[in-house]
Amino acid sequence: MQAVRLEDLLGEYTARRRELDLQGAYFLGEINEDEAERFSKALLLMSIAREGDRGRPITVYINSGGGSVGAGLAMMEMMYKAKRDYGVVVNTVVTGYAYSMGAIILQAGDKRSMGEFSTLMLHGGSWVLSGEDEKIFKDYLKLAEHYKTIVCQLFARRTGQHDRKWWQRFIYSGHDKFLTAQECLNHGLVDEIHSPVDPSVQLPAPRSQRMYH
Repeated sequence: MQAVRLEDLLGEYTARRRELDLQGAYFLGEINEDEAERFSKALLLMSIAREGDRGRPITVYINSGGGSVGAGLAMMEMMYKAKRDYGVVVNTVVTGYAYSMGAIILQAGDKRSMGEFSTLMLHGGSWVLSGEDEKIFKDYLKLAEHYKTIVCQLFARRTGQHDRKWWQRFIYSGHDKFLTAQECLNHGLVDEIHSPVDPSVQLPAPRSQRMYH
């Protein structure tokens, strides 16, 4: 049996990644500073290759438990820049779950969709701070309020439902809000739900079964 070389696996991964970039597909998982840099570079290359061609959208597939607010906002800024500077379409799709910052990034897509079995989760941000200087806590409190305003304005504008204060009460209620695909559609958080079965395919009628006790 021939041993698999690490170089071959890395080469195969690189080739697959390059092919996905050519097709305009990006898979977003953990949201952190390193991933924000990779995402921005990939999105820039995809946008240059598709400049002005709105018939070839870029699709960002999200399966994420969330992460850094700053990194997530950087990704969104890059999505807006790509659409503004290169005239491309960037769609977002949830495949599984999009929690916290993942649910916020979803809103940057031209068309937002999710699978029927997928879920979103919204909640307030959390901070881990150390130190005794009261000024540190006051500064971070100011930053937290700034992020809260940005997020709630985004949801109000993107969904077309309710105002910023309503979304602030809804999201920052003190506990996690898990939403089904249908609830997301009702709230205007997505534009479309993908059925697990192609509606054009006619499934055979189930056979009648006798129940035995």
